[in-house]
Amino acid sequence: MSRMRNAGACMLMALLCLPGIAFASAADDKLRACLEMQDKAPAEQTLECYNRAAQAQLAARAYRQTLAEQWAPAQDGLRSYKQIYFLAYSHSSDPNDAPTSPNPNNQVPYSYTQDNKEMKFQISVKGHMFGEDRTTLWFGYTQLSFWQFYDWGHSQPFRENNFEPELILSHRPKDWTLGSGLSTGFVNLGFVHQSNGQSLPRSRGWNRAYLQAGLEQDLGEQRTLVLLPRLWKRLGGGSSDDDNPDIEHFLGHGDLELRYHHKDMGVLSALLRIHSVQLDLALPSTLVTSLLHSTNLHLQYFNGYGESLIDYNHKHHTLGIGISMPFE
Repeated sequence: MSRMRNAGACMLMALLCLPGIAFASAADDKLRACLEMQDKAPAEQTLECYNRAAQAQLAARAYRQTLAEQWAPAQDGLRSYKQIYFLAYSHSSDPNDAPTSPNPNNQVPYSYTQDNKEMKFQISVKGHMFGEDRTTLWFGYTQLSFWQFYDWGHSQPFRENNFEPELILSHRPKDWTLGSGLSTGFVNLGFVHQSNGQSLPRSRGWNRAYLQAGLEQDLGEQRTLVLLPRLWKRLGGGSSDDDNPDIEHFLGHGDLELRYHHKDMGVLSALLRIHSVQLDLALPSTLVTSLLHSTNLHLQYFNGYGESLIDYNHKHHTLGIGISMPFE
């Protein structure tokens, strides 16, 4: 696991050190060149320069929404929240046949050997509730499911479903830029419940309050680096009926998500926690096949604890392939 944490740290450093990270975008360079032309070139030439710069700005913004735009007040119903994907095949190194917990009421007796291959999918949406300025209230819902589709002998059961509703108070700062050109798209305060909806002994769940920042860097040439650091505090827990009293030991007190967007090459993302790393690569369908239309070919690798709530204290690694919807 230390090797995987080191790999995650190396990837973070590599992303942060990509060429051009501390400089303005190519579109901004074109605009700056036009400003320098004023009073030095014919008006028609200067106007044409501004026209080309405006087109470059529009092209640079068209391939994805900024973080601030993703949390702007919306009247268009539900919008995507976290990544939406469907893995048609996901292989586990060590299926969890008898989930455990320090609570004796949550010891799951062995029944049969779980299939080491399954389908995995995530659906995640958010809806704007109220607020029309820079501070808005949202409702979010994410569902992560593990389907033993290939286990025909046991009637293809859903091994685990994780349900995650949350309330999110989002604030979009105005012109708040950190060092190295990182701009702050949002600061979110959230209250989230996560559970698997099971009865004893398989029941798992917890409640948290969290603070998350959304930072992004325009790398130019329609490339963007996004950082989403999050810290949380567990609410409640520790009582005699706690399904998973040691969950913070395995999942920690926060996480860090990184996304590297490239208009033509897709999105590489990493979700880092204290004892786990998840890597996702979404490749545009135009790079693979025209049959996928507006979806991406999606590859995912997970290593560590807590891929699902029932596996919060179970270590394994999985590799999956499927499709995903493009990020906003």
